[in-house]
Parts: sequence; structure tokens; C-alpha cells
Amino acid sequence: MSYDLNVYVPAALDLEAVSRLVSASPGLQLEESAGGSTDEPRNWHILRGKKAAYCFTLEGPSLVEPEDIPQEVTAAVLGAAVMYSIMVEGTDPISIPHAVRFSKRMAKEGNGAAQDLQAEEVWPKTSTRGAAKPEPRTTIDMVEVRWYHLINEVRDDFPQRYLDLARQYLPEAVPKRFGSYEPLQGNLARDGDQAFTQFFAEDNHVSTVGTFPVTSTSFSGVFGGNWNQDRPVRQGDIQSVSLMIHRDVLEDPQWQSTFKRFFVAVALELRSFYATAEVDPGRWEWTGRTLWSLPSPIHNYYQKTAWGRWQGLTAHPTWMVWFSPIYTSLVRPHLRGTIEDHPEGLLHRFGDEPLDRDQIIERWPEAAQWVPAELMAVPNPHEEDQFAEIMPERLTQMLVPVPPQPDWA
Repeated sequence: MSYDLNVYVPAALDLEAVSRLVSASPGLQLEESAGGSTDEPRNWHILRGKKAAYCFTLEGPSLVEPEDIPQEVTAAVLGAAVMYSIMVEGTDPISIPHAVRFSKRMAKEGNGAAQDLQAEEVWPKTSTRGAAKPEPRTTIDMVEVRWYHLINEVRDDFPQRYLDLARQYLPEAVPKRFGSYEPLQGNLARDGDQAFTQFFAEDNHVSTVGTFPVTSTSFSGVFGGNWNQDRPVRQGDIQSVSLMIHRDVLEDPQWQSTFKRFFVAVALELRSFYATAEVDPGRWEWTGRTLWSLPSPIHNYYQKTAWGRWQGLTAHPTWMVWFSPIYTSLVRPHLRGTIEDHPEGLLHRFGDEPLDRDQIIERWPEAAQWVPAELMAVPNPHEEDQFAEIMPERLTQMLVPVPPQPDWA
């Protein structure tokens, strides 16, 4: 039997920092019981009192994947990637308070969080993830994210899976409120997950409000297996999910890494064939609580998915893009910037920080035509956009029949 605690931090503490933490803890001293380098897990015995009696064992650091980090910890700390384990062998009642206090000291030193596995508690109680908000009445840049997918490839449990993925990777994307019209009537904290998932049976357009820097998410189409929400006017099998996040936070490497993992995870869950994260500059005013759209001469790229037809890839470069295998062979030879290969697709990125289209073209002039013109939808602000000449065959097909027109249509 043992009393167990875990400490999660963004980066490993060096040996000097660990020794200093032990020395600064009243009544404790360090006895190293196993060797190792600064990069490899170590095993220490922590002793207490004048007689140097055993108090607890400290093990670590160990790298952990986001999938293995408890959601309560992810909600409390940004970028946790390393874990230390603290064990009081035999659950000595005198040693346990020392171990608990040390776990909190270590979490504070490493800008992380401590988890008490017996009490099922996480410290600190309040999240340290908070992103700095702009001043009210400030014009800001946003990143607009869109995941495009086929209506018949969405798993029936996607609304719940979206909540799970947000809690796992980007808690700010967990809806605080949800509904189909303003003011949004659903409250996740009050109504629970089931109310959120059931709402998809009531409407084919669900909007949510997140926690800054995520301002909103929108789900357009059939989700949760609720085919009663399919639209008789649909002319294709394409639908989308979109999200808005403040650009500035994504200049921080930890925020960007967190966002990127979420971006890919949702793309995989939706089986998206194409997803974009596009910087939308100078078109938004932050009121202090919400966003207001400002007039802009820029023609932003988005598919007019109300009809369900696929038009093609964006005619201008966007900061971050996901392609599934149906597109990768068509685009890979033409891509500039950074390419990350995944078993299920390809992630492409222009630059280490979020760039708008003008910044991308300034750095990569050849990116003005980032893929062959035959793959692009041609935007026309005054009429409907023109369709790409070349696209994967499945995206040209309508294999899912629409429901019959209602009698009043």
C-alpha cells in the first residue's frame, strides 16, 4: 500500500531545482537512491527529521502524452508534458502531510499542478491557463477554424466526443452556453453533457460560447445520428464545424501546441478531408465580453455548405491546413512551409506563428498560388463562387439521399 501523488509540469526540473525544493521543505532532506541523467527518470528517497527516517519516494521526470493527462489537470495547467510521482510507502500518517506539501511546492515551482490520487483533488484549485484578454473596444485578429467532412462519416457520438476532445486538449473550447439562437439557452455546467448532445436532435445549427481565447464554435448539419435534422434542400454531402480563437495567444508555443493537437484530433474524429485555420486580421472588435464583426474588404474563404456541395480548396494560402488521404497526393508536391505526416493525413503550416494571407505571401511569394489553380474554388464576391476543375471524386458525389420535401414547401 502507498499514498500516491502526481505532479504535472510543462518541462522537467533540473537536479539543482529538485534539490533546492527538498532543502527548502522544513524537516526534509534528499537521499538519492538511484542514478540517472538530467533527462532520464530518477528515483529519490526523501528523508525527514534528525534521524533521517524515510518519508516518501520521488520518481521522475517521465514524459506523458496529452491523452494520458487527467482532464482535471489539463483544465488547471497549460502545456503539461512531464510527470513526477510521489509515493509514501506504507501510508505512514506522519509522512503523508509532508508529501502533500512537497507536491504543491513542486507544482508551484514548475508552473504545473499536483494531483492527490486518494483525495481525487487537483491543486491549484483555480486554473493557471488564463489567456490575457485585450482591452475593451480593441480591434483584434482572430483565427477562424473550419473542419469540412462528409455527412455520412460523422460518428453518432460526435457531440459527446467533441466535449471529450475539448476537455482533453483545449478546455477553453468546452461550451459554456449553447443553443440555436441568441441568447443561447443551454448551460453546460447547469444542464450537463446529455442536454448538449440531445440538443443536436432539435436543430441543424448549434452555436456555443467558449472561454477566452476561444470565443465560439458552430456546428452546421447532421450530428449525433439525428437524421431528422437533415435538410431537404441539401445538394451534396458536405458539412462543417467551425471555431474562433484569438490570434495573439497562438504566438505562444505552448498555446499553439495545445491548439494544434486539438485541431488534428477534431479532424480525425470528424474524418475531415480538409480543415483550415485561417488568420482573419483587423475585422473584429472585442467588447470586453464578446466579438463584433467590422466591415472588411477582404473576401474570407469559407465553403457555402448550406447546400452541401464542395467547391474546392481556398484560392489563397492559409496558416494551417489538414488534408486527408483523398487530397494528399494532389497537394503534397506543391506545398511550401512545414509538413507533418500522420497515418491518417497531412498537416501543413506556413510559419511557426499564425500568419495572415498577406504575411504568408510576403515570406513565400510563390505561395500566392499555393496549390494548382485547378484545385481551387474561385471566389466571386458578387455571385456564387466557381467550382474547382479538379477534386476527389467522392466530393463530387451525392450518395446520401435527402429527406422528402415537406408538404408546405
